[in-house]
Amino acid sequence: MRKLTQGAVSVVLTIGVLSGCSSAADKDGDGTRESTAPAELAAKNEKAEKAEKNTGRPDAKKVTRIGPAGSACELPVSFELAKAWKPSGLSAEDGKLLAELTGHTAFRGSCELDAKPAGNIGFMRVWTTDRAGSSARGALETYMAEEKHVTDRKISDVKAGDLAAAEVVYTQKSALTDEPREQRALAVKTPKGVTLVHLGGLDSQEHKEMLPAYELAKKTMTLTS
Repeated sequence: MRKLTQGAVSVVLTIGVLSGCSSAADKDGDGTRESTAPAELAAKNEKAEKAEKNTGRPDAKKVTRIGPAGSACELPVSFELAKAWKPSGLSAEDGKLLAELTGHTAFRGSCELDAKPAGNIGFMRVWTTDRAGSSARGALETYMAEEKHVTDRKISDVKAGDLAAAEVVYTQKSALTDEPREQRALAVKTPKGVTLVHLGGLDSQEHKEMLPAYELAKKTMTLTS
């Protein structure tokens, strides 16, 4: 991976932005995604259509909580996941690779929340760090120092559920469209280090459409036992 040319790295990052971390969704462990054969795709479409007829929303499910032991992503915090969003926990290896590809080497990728089943391309990512002495705001500052092409940002002290937190709203030039897009991230200090939730998006419109899922996570956040 370290021998990739700059152009190849850009392609990898582009794929990561649009699709998330592939290895977390692999079935055979060799990096190959699930088959998209016509028969399988037709079956998935039929299932989605039935779900939409029954609920009025594609693939709608009951709101679930992630973070606790036994959930799709075991984290220092827990929060409610918006309907139809798909959580995928990342292994230590995948989390480290994601950090290297995105330039956030001070953190560890711990969970990806995929919005595609809910109708959007983007996703939320959960990052963790166990660096001793890091405050929520300090970790957020570190995260932002690792971000590229940031043109505007505002950090505020907020609440995540009943927890003290720091939040940043910023504008970043998109590597795909060359247009400014809104981004945001929330950091919470826990006994196990700082947990950071980032909401991206292909553009500002998609970011806005996914914002309710982020706000739900923020509103319902608690520490896990």
